[in-house]
Parts: sequence; structure tokens; C-alpha cells
Amino acid sequence: MAEAPELIVPSLRPYRSRGEISSWERDDSVVAFLEERLRNSRYAAVGEFHLYGDDADLPVPRRLVALAKQHQLVLHAHSDADAVERIFQQYPQARVLWAHSGFERPEAVAALLRKHKNLWADLAFRSEHGAAGQVPPQWRAVFEEFPERFMVGTDTFTPERWFYVNEHANWSRAWLATLPPPLAERIAWKNAEALFSGWKAGGAQ
Repeated sequence: MAEAPELIVPSLRPYRSRGEISSWERDDSVVAFLEERLRNSRYAAVGEFHLYGDDADLPVPRRLVALAKQHQLVLHAHSDADAVERIFQQYPQARVLWAHSGFERPEAVAALLRKHKNLWADLAFRSEHGAAGQVPPQWRAVFEEFPERFMVGTDTFTPERWFYVNEHANWSRAWLATLPPPLAERIAWKNAEALFSGWKAGGAQ
């Protein structure tokens, strides 16, 4: 972030090591870690965090959501639809970025987007919408219905994945080029910029 403040938007994951991906939601020490980091550093979001079903109602995830509310953070949730619904039940005004669009079918993604106006969906690690450089009709229809709610993602959650950033960018440009330019620009970067515009301007987000 110090090297490129105009490009980097920091997000706080609740893990201290990759081994905590499947255990963090039951680890009380995660709460102290999050609280300490939020006292001493400024973030725009919390996540990506892995959370499924009724685990979202456990005390540790509930505290994470409460901290997001307190600090006005976007919640970047690698979750199923059930967990996303539970997050909104806890915090109806939450801004949730749904990692990988929940790996759901386009019609299921559309249904949740219709229900929650503060839900956005990233497209990281999904290949079906860009197979052979094309966008399937089902995905194109959802993109056109919700032009401001999707964004490209790269899922570079480990250092070795940065090796593939250029390759992924070229692949994304290929399928985005098959969409109308205004829609492609929104998905490529404008939607992400809009979601984090308050934080970039120096606000609480």
C-alpha cells in the first residue's frame, strides 16, 4: 500500500495462517486479533473469509460482522447463500462482496442480488463465463440486469498465485471484450472503484 496507494485497497483477513481457514469461526483468539489490527491500522474491508451455513451465527463470525459495522467495512465473504443471508440478518445495511459469486448458478446469483441491494459479486476463480473467450447467455443476462454489481477478481490469496496475474488479466480482457464497452468497463474496474470510493476519498470505509 505504501508503494502504490492509488491502487491498493487493504482488506483484513481473520486468519493468521492458511491452516485457520476452516477453524477461525470457532477460535475466540481471532476476535482479539481483529480488534488489535483494527485499532492500529486502517482497512477498507474484512475478508476474504470462509463461512458457510449456520456457522455464520457463531459468536466469532457475529463479532466479525459487528466490527465491520463499527468500522464501516465491506465484508468479503467466501460463503454459500445461506451464510450471506445470515450476515444480512445480523446487519441489514451490510455491504457484502460475495467471493466467487458463491460458486452458484447465474440464476441463483441473480435471485440474491435482487433481494439484497448491498450485495456485490466477484467473479474470481470462475471459468464458465469466459470459456473460449465467450460469455454464456445466462451470465450475460445477469450482468445486464445488474451492471453495477459484478467485478473481476483474480483470487491471488497466496504469493505463488501472483505469477498468474498477467495470464488471468489477458483471459479476463478476452471475455470482457465480448460485452458492450460500458458494461465491460463496469465489471473490469468501475464497480470496484465505486464500492471503495468512500475509503479512497479518506472516509471511514
